Amino acid sequence: MKKTTLLLNRVNFRYGWTMVMLLALPLWFASCSKDKDGNGEPDVKPNAIEGSWKITGIKANVQIDLGNGTKTNDFFVLMKAIPGTDANALIACLTDSKTTFNGNGSISGTPSPACASADVDDYNPVADKSTWKVDGNKLTITTGGTSEIYDLTIDGSVMKWSTPIEDLNDDGKEDMVTFEFKKA
Repeated sequence: MKKTTLLLNRVNFRYGWTMVMLLALPLWFASCSKDKDGNGEPDVKPNAIEGSWKITGIKANVQIDLGNGTKTNDFFVLMKAIPGTDANALIACLTDSKTTFNGNGSISGTPSPACASADVDDYNPVADKSTWKVDGNKLTITTGGTSEIYDLTIDGSVMKWSTPIEDLNDDGKEDMVTFEFKKA
């Protein structure tokens, strides 16, 4: 009787352990996010970018000297410091315009009425009738045959694109600019 009880306990333990593993494995594998580009961060799912977005900020990874003893990494503050620009209208144009990333890979936009300035194209990273593609944590925007690739992160309703930019603080190194968006 003891041998039979001992044998049944071993079978029950093994069977129970096997069932626990069989039930846990799918959950374990599902919790692992793919990292196609190998940067150590979970890849962005392409459908996460679909929908309408508005720019909320443009930031540099370094402080930029405004020439009056102050520094900032905020391009909106920098725009306001440039003499002869209608920075408020330019910022309103950028933040009020809506960019829509369609599921078919096309981009459409709804410009703000504040977009009277021709300078807005110098700051807006997306032109109407462009296309987009997500691969891992990279976003490719193609406009008129020219592609621009950005590092992409999405956290809920906040999306950020980062790309190298010229040396902004004269330290001899390439800097980064990040475009920040909020789901519209």
